[in-house]
Amino acid sequence: MRELLVVIDYQNDFVTGALGNPAAAALEPGIAARVAAQLERGGRVLFTRDTHGTDYLNTREGRFLPVAHCIKGSQGWGLYGSLSQYETGVRDGVSIVDKPTFGCAALPAEAEALCGGAPDSIEICGVVTDICVVSNAVLLHSAFLNARVAVLKDLCAAATPEGHARALALLAGMGYEIV
Repeated sequence: MRELLVVIDYQNDFVTGALGNPAAAALEPGIAARVAAQLERGGRVLFTRDTHGTDYLNTREGRFLPVAHCIKGSQGWGLYGSLSQYETGVRDGVSIVDKPTFGCAALPAEAEALCGGAPDSIEICGVVTDICVVSNAVLLHSAFLNARVAVLKDLCAAATPEGHARALALLAGMGYEIV
């Protein structure tokens, strides 16, 4: 079975930086443990990094969300805390996709390449539940129609508890497993 864990945008700027919040910071031990367990059992892990240029505030997304964040090469762009270890060197079973906006059209192809074919099971965690987690969950489900797609609710966070709950309800209503 091809198992894939996707960690969405667990970056410094979403945890302690420009768009950080305590709910996101609290996720680190759980996400780190899930990543380690996934790799230990031979599964694959795909990290996404929200990635913007210095012109971010002049983009469509920047006009919608006018907070400069995740500028490529900045401290805020890097993976947060202990997960930053996965950014250095080549690691079997790990890949990183830099995405220019909420969802990433290249994510399914990278997932398939990392897994050596279409994944059978996809688990998703990270931030922000009601923006990037939802966007990428929909992209992955659309690409892998027969895969189990689960959102790990206790390993996701949004700017508000209400936004988190609404996103999980939306995903559950579309048939995603919320675990």
